Amino acid sequence: MSVAAEDTLAAAGRPVATQAAGRAVRWFQRLLPASLTARMALAFGGVAAAVLVAVGTYLACALAAQLEERDENELVSEVLLVRHLLAEVSSEAEVRAGMHRFTDIAMGHEGLILLVRSREGEPLVTLNPRQEQVPPLRVLPVDTAPERSLLQQWHPRNGVPSAGIAALGRLGETDRAVEIVVLRDAGYRSVLMKDYQLHILWATLSGALAAAALGYLLARRGLRSLRRMAGEASAITTSRLATRLDAGRAPTELRDLAGAFNDMLARLQDSFSRLSSFSADLAHDFRTPISNLIGQTQVTLAHARTVEEYEALLESNLEEYERLSRMIENMLFLARADHAQVAMQLRTLDARAELDKVAEYFDAVAAERDVGIRVEGAALVRADQTLLRRAVTNLLDNALRYAPQGSTVTLSAETLAGDAVLRVTNGGAGIPAEALPHVFGRFYRADPARSNSAASTGLGLAIVDSIMRLHGGSACAGSAAGRTVLELRFPSRSRSGGPRGRQRQDQPS
Repeated sequence: MSVAAEDTLAAAGRPVATQAAGRAVRWFQRLLPASLTARMALAFGGVAAAVLVAVGTYLACALAAQLEERDENELVSEVLLVRHLLAEVSSEAEVRAGMHRFTDIAMGHEGLILLVRSREGEPLVTLNPRQEQVPPLRVLPVDTAPERSLLQQWHPRNGVPSAGIAALGRLGETDRAVEIVVLRDAGYRSVLMKDYQLHILWATLSGALAAAALGYLLARRGLRSLRRMAGEASAITTSRLATRLDAGRAPTELRDLAGAFNDMLARLQDSFSRLSSFSADLAHDFRTPISNLIGQTQVTLAHARTVEEYEALLESNLEEYERLSRMIENMLFLARADHAQVAMQLRTLDARAELDKVAEYFDAVAAERDVGIRVEGAALVRADQTLLRRAVTNLLDNALRYAPQGSTVTLSAETLAGDAVLRVTNGGAGIPAEALPHVFGRFYRADPARSNSAASTGLGLAIVDSIMRLHGGSACAGSAAGRTVLELRFPSRSRSGGPRGRQRQDQPS
């Protein structure tokens, strides 16, 4: 099944809401500006708008609640005040005569409606500027004190829910009582709140725009170091890999980035230098056998030769071809190892048995060079058998090449801190201290004159290093007092970060 078909089936299996949310997110991402400064300015503006809206909403709600509470308290106070004025008169006629006293108490109270009427419904005092229809209300007895909880709701013509109260008031010391109706049209409060909300809206928009503008300026100023670093980075070329970003002038948040970039440049510079050296060494090592082939062939073809001479030329050329073939094979192995494309078959091996097999293979070569081979120690190692033998073979071949006649090369195995450690030790002139860090480099030889170039490709120890990195282990060299030790350390399974190569199915040894 193709990838597109799988994606279609996967999308069909997802809920519709999830797909819609994903499309909304992608649409929103396309709307975002490409500039980080602009994004930060929008973020500043959005945050400021959200904060201002939240604060404005809270203030509006608080103001509405305070206005409502004030209106309700005024309704209760109006009833008490009218009752007090009624206590100073003794008849309904006096109420009519002193009507101005009752209307004066309603002055300055917008939307207030005051009615005083007899028990028979005859109006005594009427203050209703907008001629609102007074609804029937439940009337409180004379002895019941008015409270906010006793307020009743009514709706004027504007439809805004309002409050009102009706209560009886006694005339002087008599037993007669009149009905008091006090209503408050909350429409004015609605108009006031709409006006207040409009002001809040404009203040929010102005504040968000001001925050976005200031955010843009601050972000642009704050990202100035990043632009400077980008300028410095753009000036770096292959001929200026030694240039580094100035992390000391960068803000704290960018120092880690500058440090990581400088570390990357250091690695690139080192890799580029090694690549340049590798290319030079590669050209040198390929040139030698090719020059031999050309020179021998030209000399032979300059004059007529016998069959035996032509056969000798072909045999010599064959040796050079085989050497070139080994070099190419080793380089291909290193290239695959660098990209972790070497298939590995990890299993637990007896290190002593593997060392014995390699030593047995080199018995004839060692005897020809008058060098002995001794195997000692024991350990269990988890590794690919073929790669393990190749690594030890390269080490032993290197040791036999430099070991003096009559000496002994020692292969040893032991377990240290759970790791399997294999060593190849030989005598001889040793390796200079300044050359030790480079012995596992490609085409590196401690002999500057390359006197043994024909016998070695300079890739043997580099292959050993690659094999150890594939296993998550390490290779190191030490040399002192005429004794050279090359060590391979295979990590235990618990400490290993995992092999880098592709693994095949594990099989018992």
